[in-house]
Amino acid sequence: MKKLSSIVCALAAAYALTPSILTAAEVGTGPSFKGPIGLQLYSLRAQFTKNVPETMAMVHGYGVKEVELAGTYNLSPEKFNELLKANKLQAISGHFPFERYRDDAEAVAMEAHALGLKYAGVAWIPHAADFTEADLKKAVEVFNKAGEVLAKHGIKFFYHCHGYEFTPYKDGTFMDALMKETDAKKV
Repeated sequence: MKKLSSIVCALAAAYALTPSILTAAEVGTGPSFKGPIGLQLYSLRAQFTKNVPETMAMVHGYGVKEVELAGTYNLSPEKFNELLKANKLQAISGHFPFERYRDDAEAVAMEAHALGLKYAGVAWIPHAADFTEADLKKAVEVFNKAGEVLAKHGIKFFYHCHGYEFTPYKDGTFMDALMKETDAKKV
């Protein structure tokens, strides 16, 4: 009986947390919420690799209006924009690989502009086992360059951290140094 009770509770919790049962009216509710609510599309990457139009429609069904991109799933920016518009979704920001900023920040800026983004960023600084001072220096160089290039297109550059940046470094953390050594007007 105890096992059955546990299974029933688990199923009830899973049902309660299933996104497909949310309605547009239920998203972002609560007296202190001032909205809007957005969704990082990377959260649904498995679904996007199977069927981009269907997944876009699913996002719209959640009541989400603003999204953050992490690629266009092999679609051109123009085609991806068509799907966003058809589903009443506005792309606000997007992630692009560190290597693209390092190798051709101008191409990233052009793609971000074509997608109508206000913000373009990077979500991972490549590094071996441990994040090092050399990794930090390279990131600072790439971030400052990317920030400068994107600013010329009216787009703000950002960094989405993951935790390794908070490793102790000198008299603070790598994140402290990253913030101190990048141009706050452009990064």
